[in-house]
Amino acid sequence: MPEGMDGREQLLLEVSRKVLTGIWKKRVNVIKSDYEANHAQYDQEIIDMLVKLLSEWKNIHGDRKEELKYVIISPLGSGVITRSYELQIALFDQNLYNNENPLCLYWTPKFIFKDIEDDMVTYKKAAAKEIVRLREDEVYEIRRRYALCHAYISMQYMDGIIRKIYCLPVWKEVAGDDTKVLYGTYMEQMVELGMTQEEGET
Repeated sequence: MPEGMDGREQLLLEVSRKVLTGIWKKRVNVIKSDYEANHAQYDQEIIDMLVKLLSEWKNIHGDRKEELKYVIISPLGSGVITRSYELQIALFDQNLYNNENPLCLYWTPKFIFKDIEDDMVTYKKAAAKEIVRLREDEVYEIRRRYALCHAYISMQYMDGIIRKIYCLPVWKEVAGDDTKVLYGTYMEQMVELGMTQEEGET
């Protein structure tokens, strides 16, 4: 048993893993099939939004390509509370988080997150058979963990989108050679997106 975890917490974790593993395997297949059928629509939605965001940056900073240092894509913790599961996509100069009001947009890749609530209903029914008086705060923690699984898929999705953005004129107009696109949350280790195949293999 992990240190600091009581018997109920251990039971909750074990039951949740058992119940959600099956649900998650099916969900991944549904997301994959949905994307394969509708990828042009889904891709264009966020590409259009990113082009608009980068164009706003250009209007502010002009041709100073060295200004844009980071594009940071973050799954919002508040999105689990509101059940919006939003991503924040924010542009930063060298001051990074010292800028309290970065140029940003908020977006949910709905084809990835849209079935979380249905899955949680299925989870609660199954888990309640093994856990007496399953509490909403316990369900919230499981929902948070389950949302992180979806966030991992959204990271892979955004990696592909960023590769497409790199080819667009607006990116070449505003981004410098050292501009990085990162996926993660504040104060945690982030993953760089959109690296070329050669970089990814080194």
